[in-house]
Amino acid sequence: MRALGAILAGGQSRRFGTDKALAEWNGAPLLTHCAAALSPQVDHVVLCGRVWDGLESVADRPEPGLGPLGALNAALHYAAVHGYDAVLTVPVDVHPLPTTLRRLLDGPGAAVLDRQTAIGWWPTSLATRLNAHIATGARSLESWIALTDARRIDDTELGLVNINRPDDLAHLTAAVRDVPVLRVAYDNTPGAAIDRSVPVEAPIAIEYNGIGYAVMMGTPTDLADFVTGFTISEGLATLAELTEPSIVAVDCGWIVRAELPQRSTPRILARARTRVSESGCGICGIDSIAAALAPLPPVTARISLPRAAVARALGQLRDHQRLGRATGATHAAAFCSVAGDIVLAREDVGRHNALDKLIGALARHGISSATGFVLLSARSSQELVEKTVRAGFPMLITISAPTSLAIDRAREAGLALAVIARGDTMLIAHDPHRSFG
Repeated sequence: MRALGAILAGGQSRRFGTDKALAEWNGAPLLTHCAAALSPQVDHVVLCGRVWDGLESVADRPEPGLGPLGALNAALHYAAVHGYDAVLTVPVDVHPLPTTLRRLLDGPGAAVLDRQTAIGWWPTSLATRLNAHIATGARSLESWIALTDARRIDDTELGLVNINRPDDLAHLTAAVRDVPVLRVAYDNTPGAAIDRSVPVEAPIAIEYNGIGYAVMMGTPTDLADFVTGFTISEGLATLAELTEPSIVAVDCGWIVRAELPQRSTPRILARARTRVSESGCGICGIDSIAAALAPLPPVTARISLPRAAVARALGQLRDHQRLGRATGATHAAAFCSVAGDIVLAREDVGRHNALDKLIGALARHGISSATGFVLLSARSSQELVEKTVRAGFPMLITISAPTSLAIDRAREAGLALAVIARGDTMLIAHDPHRSFG
């Protein structure tokens, strides 16, 4: 099936204030990100509603100013004339666009994402019908979705941000970062270099009454909400007793400061005295963040891993998840040989606990961590990367996505890191010694 990708970019950007299509995110215009996300999924990409160097432009039909329906009508007409079977549409102002949209939407008839309905899959056979629908005076995309009985696909897990205002773009910049990765198959065919959007992970130091209380790793958005909820859940103060948090960006992370009532001081001081993860005095958030990002020892172990070994280990993992099969609520950490056989595995409701258990089991059994790789049924976070490095493993593979800080720390230490490992492919985020064959 030949598919046409269509970027809908005819809006006026009134709420944004300037041309949002050219607004930069991660060093490139939003239009560039749209084209980069669509290109691997379709046979050709066109731009609807405007002109821009590097993309073929098509004018809205039958006239400008008809919103998404005019742009979609233009794309379907182009597809019919040029022999495409379907059109995959994306608006210029919704990001980060996954490179799995076609697979998510493909199926019988039309389909749209449930909350971002401008992202849709439209058979070219609908072109004549849409033209007639517009001729009746219809302008609503929802009316067209209802008329075609389009399937609505759940998109709550995609984390899409609709960029209507500059604040939305600032939120996206703080929350998401593109990193280069290599998508490879296990059959050793050449891989494809792509950009992957990962959630930003950064240290967030929390200070109460000028005293460092905790350093948390998280996505630095909605920090006032985060610290308010943290304060309440820790039992330190009520909402009425908490001052509006002050948020300060520093070189390595963020500091959030708030004032609490006098009655909270003993608990704050007790926590400050018993912290063991911070080398600073606990009064300065910058010291706390520096301690949280202390230098990692370099990875010295080396292994060479046939890609097929990853598929083999994934195929065995479920057999080692007794608690997971029974409850569906635990994570597994497995130590695998270079042939892909699982040597030891441990489970826990917490992914960090599962990895700690595995590290301890290997030590008690006298098995060298340098001789294989770790496979985790979890996302790749900064803490898991650091535990893997400090335990002496040369490689970490996770079945879910990484955070930005996880990739940064893996690269800093020289840890081979692969993520989103599936039965047929995985993404290599870092491979300093060509360990993956």
